Amino acid sequence: MRNMYISTALFLLVTCLINVGSGCTKMNQYETYYISLNGDDGNTGKSEKQAWRTVERVNAQDFSPGSKILFKGGEDFEGTIILNSKDRGTESQKIVVSSYGDQRAIIKGKSSEGLKADSCDFLVVENLEFSGSGRISGNTTNGLLVRNSNHVTLNEISVNGFQHSGIQMSHCDNAVITRVHAFENGFAGIHVTGSSRDAVNYDNHNLYIGYCVAENNPGDPSVLTNHSGNGILASSVKGGVIEYCEAFNNGWDMEWTGNGPVGIWIWNSTGVIIQYCIAHHNRTNPEAADGGGFDFDGGVSNSIIQYCISHNNEGAGYGLYEFGSEKTWENNTVRYNISQDDGIINGGSVGIWKNDDRGSMRNCEIYNNTFYNSNPGGSNLWLYSNYPGINFRNNVFIYNGSLLSEGNKLKDEIFQGNLYWNLSGDKTFEGFESLEAWAKATGKEMLENEFTGLYQDPRLQDPGKLDLTDPGQIIDNITAYVPLKGSPLINKGLNLKQMFEIDPGPNDINGTLIPVDEAYDIGAIEYKK
Repeated sequence: MRNMYISTALFLLVTCLINVGSGCTKMNQYETYYISLNGDDGNTGKSEKQAWRTVERVNAQDFSPGSKILFKGGEDFEGTIILNSKDRGTESQKIVVSSYGDQRAIIKGKSSEGLKADSCDFLVVENLEFSGSGRISGNTTNGLLVRNSNHVTLNEISVNGFQHSGIQMSHCDNAVITRVHAFENGFAGIHVTGSSRDAVNYDNHNLYIGYCVAENNPGDPSVLTNHSGNGILASSVKGGVIEYCEAFNNGWDMEWTGNGPVGIWIWNSTGVIIQYCIAHHNRTNPEAADGGGFDFDGGVSNSIIQYCISHNNEGAGYGLYEFGSEKTWENNTVRYNISQDDGIINGGSVGIWKNDDRGSMRNCEIYNNTFYNSNPGGSNLWLYSNYPGINFRNNVFIYNGSLLSEGNKLKDEIFQGNLYWNLSGDKTFEGFESLEAWAKATGKEMLENEFTGLYQDPRLQDPGKLDLTDPGQIIDNITAYVPLKGSPLINKGLNLKQMFEIDPGPNDINGTLIPVDEAYDIGAIEYKK
């Protein structure tokens, strides 16, 4: 066997020597380069003993497919790693930038970026920490700036101290962002964006963001005419998944007093699923809007928020907004989610808004969610105005004072098969003596002339006491909103597939296959005996 290996190596060497005039001159596509503070830029960089010393030396090198650039763990390296089209990998031979040893290396961008990659396909950046000098202490950039690069993977990264976003990515297809901890940045923890603002095109395709944490990204002091301080934000995306992410304590130091930040949200995108995420304790400027948990904003279509938890956010738990995008906001779904005590200063459990003069907004199925708001005067719904095709079915509405925020009015929205409960003890409903009287007068909660609503204590295990922050604990670990035996929620849900041709999905937020019995339940959690 050993002779076979020798023969193969000799054959490859001879072949290259014969074809030296035809371009077969590289044998280094699998080479590894080391960088250490004990190194020297005059070295080859191809072993730990021959390590380079600086980021500048890395930037001077063109890397062949399969190259690995490894910084010594536990050491700080100042500068910006810069990669371009001369540093591209391939599907089978990716360019890898990482650490070696038992710890992560720290790339200190100081007043500039930590890494810039442009037109650098098949790049993997992993197991590194990137730090800037601080969003209000001299940095004016993004932590990792990746543009025009396809099949990029960012994994196991910590990024903090950058005025703009921890990670900013644009015009990238098939990007994967996983296990990123983005904190103490300005505009956002993670921001995927583009330039296409027309009615048709998207700049990013097949995006995946998973298992990331965006915390304490307070706001960008250089942004004075728009929102900042977001957790995870993506736009101009066609096809994507954001899952098992946590966003909290963002947006508390935004300068702007108009629109505001949100924990996890998208706009100008289509075919995106946000699932198994938790957004909590996100904030905004006290004089500004938003500050919510999740948001489908301008130009979002054919997208789903499911199996998510939003709690204790200053804005709406789930925002459905249209600012005036060229693309139509339409055909979206919000299902099997929980909102607890959201809308502290803006909105309620759900907020619906469209710019009066611009954009189009229509068609959203909102079903099998549990909305709980015990804040003083806490409402479940904040409706700035009314749009066609907004349907509420099989939801639990628990509120403290009124289902609708003060001054709101319903119009064409459909309500069927929902349960309502007022924590204040008031049994009147939206100006009527009862839910049923409201239904008969307005046509809400009516289906084929039959009353479909319930006004009863839902009998949940421990409502208002959900404090889950780890998205990995969502499945099988939500107990506060589990129906108790004898709950009026059990087997009282409408069969959405049979009655409205709506596929409700395979499971509830706890991962339970639905329906447990022959009939569906109301709310985000199915009762199991």
